[in-house]
Amino acid sequence: MKMKSIMAAASVLLFFLLAGFALAPAHGSTADVTTETTIRLPSDGGAVAAIRRTRPWKCCDNIEMLPVKTNPPQWRCNDELNPSQCFAQCEACRTAPGPFPGGLLICDDVFWGDDPGPSCAPAEWPWGPCCDSGVCTASYPPICRCDDEVESCAAACRQCEMVDSWSWRPLFVCRDQFTGDPGPRCTPDTHN
Repeated sequence: MKMKSIMAAASVLLFFLLAGFALAPAHGSTADVTTETTIRLPSDGGAVAAIRRTRPWKCCDNIEMLPVKTNPPQWRCNDELNPSQCFAQCEACRTAPGPFPGGLLICDDVFWGDDPGPSCAPAEWPWGPCCDSGVCTASYPPICRCDDEVESCAAACRQCEMVDSWSWRPLFVCRDQFTGDPGPRCTPDTHN
């Protein structure tokens, strides 16, 4: 009698084990599998963002190089866009952080390539379209200058000074001030 109950229990366990294997392919369908062209981001509850070989953006002021070690590198543009703009150029958009939810969006698409593209900002700053070493006052709006050492000042710069440097060629700094943001960085931020 004991042997029959052990055999019955074993057959029930075997049945459930085989049923689990039969259901496994349906549960792990291709909809759940991340492919080479998509990544899952925890910030948007599992929405799929595309990894593209072509840039989804024409220009970007807030470019970020992702910490993924690939060659070429992977980039994300964190510019805040109107919803119509974001949905027109990107496959996945997420709400921009800030106090007013539901307003602006950020493109979650990732560009995989060497050149993340140009800056969108107009060349209105006296030192040019970008600045790595911006120094600003704490006022609102801030008054800024750019301490980047360059081979030649931009045409809009009125106070261009040669600086002492360790370089074998002369370097210059634009001493003009600008009321407002100093502009985007010239070199993408590689620290995350």
